Amino acid sequence: MLLRKVRRRLSAAALLPLLGLSAACSDAESPAGTAEAAGRKPVATATRGHAAPLTAAELKAALLTEAEAKGFTITGSDSQVGAAAADPRAAETGEPAACLVLRRTPSQNAPERGESASAWSIMYLGDGALWPRQTVLTSYPVDTARARMAELRRAVDACGRFHVRNAHGTASVTTETLPVPALGEEAVRYRTLARMKLRSGDLGYNYALVTVVRAGGVIASVQTSEVLGPLSAEQVKGFAPEPGPDEPMTAALAEKMSKAAGA
Repeated sequence: MLLRKVRRRLSAAALLPLLGLSAACSDAESPAGTAEAAGRKPVATATRGHAAPLTAAELKAALLTEAEAKGFTITGSDSQVGAAAADPRAAETGEPAACLVLRRTPSQNAPERGESASAWSIMYLGDGALWPRQTVLTSYPVDTARARMAELRRAVDACGRFHVRNAHGTASVTTETLPVPALGEEAVRYRTLARMKLRSGDLGYNYALVTVVRAGGVIASVQTSEVLGPLSAEQVKGFAPEPGPDEPMTAALAEKMSKAAGA
C-alpha cells in the first residue's frame, strides 16, 4: 500500500513544474538539506531603521511541524539564503507580464522576487492524497514586503485572464479573487484555473488555490494545486474549489510566522 501511494505521488510529481512546485521534496523520508550551507552569501540586512529580514534558518524554524499542521503529512522542507538562481529551463513568459506575479509569489524558485531568504515545505492532507500543499516563506525589508503585496493585489484585480508560456507548453489562465480571513497584517486569496496545451500535445486543466499573508517583512503563501485533465464546458463553469480543511493549517502558519517576524 505504501509503495503504491509513493508511486502515485511520484507520477504526479512529474507534472509539478507546471504548477510552480518542486518534486525534490515530494516523498523524502526526512527533510531535505538546507541550501544555506552551500556557501551563498546573505543579502544585506537592516533598511532605514526596520529590523533585519529573517534569515533562512529563522524562516525554516517558522514553518509548521506535523504536530502544528494537524491532519497533514510533511514530506520535506528546505531553505536558502537569497533569491533563487535563474534557470533558463524554468523560465516563463506571460501576457501581460505583470500577471506572472500570481504564479511567482507561491513558487519555491522565483529569481525575480529578490527575497533576502526563503524556506518551504511540501505536505499532503491524509495518507491517500495525491496532490500536495506547498507553503513558502520569504523575507524582505518591511517596505519591500509591503510593495510585493501591493504588486500582488494589483495583479489579482487586473489579471482576470492571462497567458503563460514555459518549457512544458502554454496555458490560458483565469483568476478569481476569494474572501480571506484576517491573517497577519494583510492577506490575499485567489484561485486560478489554467487551460494547458503541453508540448506533447496533451490538453487539460490545472487549478491553484493560493493564500498569501504578510507580517512585518515576511510573506507566507499556501498553495494547493492539482492537474485535472480535460473538463467539459459545464465542469469548467461549475469549478470552484474552496480552502476547506486548509483553513486551520493556514491560520496556524500565519500565527507562527507573525510571531517569528515580531509583528
